[in-house]
Amino acid sequence: MMRKKGFTLIELLVVIAIIAILAAMLFPVFARARESARKIQCLSNVKNIAMAVQMYFSDYERFPPAETGANVNAWFSNCGGDTRPGCCSTQANPYLRWPVILDEYVRNRDVWRCPSARHVAYPGSVMPYPNWFQQFSDPAKHYGACCDLWPVGWGGTATDTDQNVCAAGQKPGADTGAVEFGIAMFEHLHGKSLSMIHDAAKHVVVNDAGNTPWWGMAEQLAFPDICRSRWGGAVDWDCAADWVNCSWSVDCGIPLDLINRFWTDATYRHQYARHLGGSNIGFADGHAAWWAADAIIVGAGNHHNPNPYAAPILGSGAAGAPPGGTGASLEGINCQCLPEDMW
Repeated sequence: MMRKKGFTLIELLVVIAIIAILAAMLFPVFARARESARKIQCLSNVKNIAMAVQMYFSDYERFPPAETGANVNAWFSNCGGDTRPGCCSTQANPYLRWPVILDEYVRNRDVWRCPSARHVAYPGSVMPYPNWFQQFSDPAKHYGACCDLWPVGWGGTATDTDQNVCAAGQKPGADTGAVEFGIAMFEHLHGKSLSMIHDAAKHVVVNDAGNTPWWGMAEQLAFPDICRSRWGGAVDWDCAADWVNCSWSVDCGIPLDLINRFWTDATYRHQYARHLGGSNIGFADGHAAWWAADAIIVGAGNHHNPNPYAAPILGSGAAGAPPGGTGASLEGINCQCLPEDMW
């Protein structure tokens, strides 16, 4: 009777090596395919919000309103708050937040989620009282001059988060079922006519964003998952990402010694973009598109961009030309609370 011949050790090792090589080749492909699906889902959400903005523009022919209460603006001014349109007094009014205003057009708050977002934002505080300003200005409470306030419902089970009584309040977050923001809007131009838009196909109204439920810098759009990074050499204002008092920021911030490398090494920079090297953007005309991160910096380069570290990108033409050719640009990307003559 003949004995069955098994695999030799060499043959077994060869097979294992082949499997390992195939896995190493295929896993990145699978990961890219998975991210491509997530990018498409996010792009669909961005598109839906952009269309909601377009419908709002069609109904009202202007941007969402600013706070107009004279007593409200006077109170913020006396307290040192910025009352320019889009700043403290408007931002503090939970009923003037753009996602709140657009709720009747969107009708599904899950649309603010991005499946690829590594660092998401939640409403900062929930104001449970219809007369929000009476509570806000109560000396016994203090929500902060430029507080991130939202109506009940946006914080899930967190329905009253008086920031001066943290023990009694409940911070909105994933555990409370709060609305998750991986997509956000730059809330500015409050109450302004649509004539402020030079080209609706280039004017950004919504995009990938994180860390706060609004944004304002081109770099926040291009690299939304780098949290607490201040473009210009500092991280979290006076706090580096590896600083002991900001240990929570280590996972998403860029240490100061890497800022220069970030802006001069495109390969290194690429890893910080959310969707395969870029972000999804929704425009005022209702369309949405994916833009390469460097193309976003280039497209917004001449729009009051104070970032000196972007100069190497702006001067090189950047990898990943903007859709529409090298002359493509972006509107609506600025620092928050710019003087009106800079809009």
